Amino acid sequence: MAETDPNESLAIEGPASDRAAVLIAAGSSAVAFMVGFNYGAFDTVFFDQVFTVWVVSTILFGASLVTRMPPRTWPRRIVLLLPTLWLIVAWIDNNTEADNAEAILEGVTLAVTLVALPFAGWFVITAINTEFADLPGKHKAAVVGTVALFLALGFVFGARNDLVLTCDDFKISGNDLPANCVKTTTTTSAGG
Repeated sequence: MAETDPNESLAIEGPASDRAAVLIAAGSSAVAFMVGFNYGAFDTVFFDQVFTVWVVSTILFGASLVTRMPPRTWPRRIVLLLPTLWLIVAWIDNNTEADNAEAILEGVTLAVTLVALPFAGWFVITAINTEFADLPGKHKAAVVGTVALFLALGFVFGARNDLVLTCDDFKISGNDLPANCVKTTTTTSAGG
């Protein structure tokens, strides 16, 4: 009778492209879900998420100037400057009485979220996992589709947080209370 290695069942099998796609989709989808949830629950993209995109984008922009890392073209580098534009518009909005500054800030925030975040994410992923750029198109499409799905699910869960969370859950986590959270008479643990 042949002995089997008990650790053999833990071996990672399958093509490297499958593993890369799953890992990239998992990490990216977790971020997308939270952005979607907060937008659904609070009708805004939180400043800390925009600051995170600004830091990553600024580092990628600088690295593209002094290394051979992508992006290597100016139009792509300019996309990485969108979060900096958000900072400038936010400063103008907070320090002037301009009538349309708030609308411009909202527009730039959406551009940062919908354009710069995925763009910066793409370059971070390809810098960390160089195999991603070489993945088959179906794998890339699966990653993009999964991230989009969890962004949408996050928005739905955020907008309908009243179906799964209570106001106490938001209080315990240190968040503000969305308008539609379920009020309870006792404090409950996170998740219900």
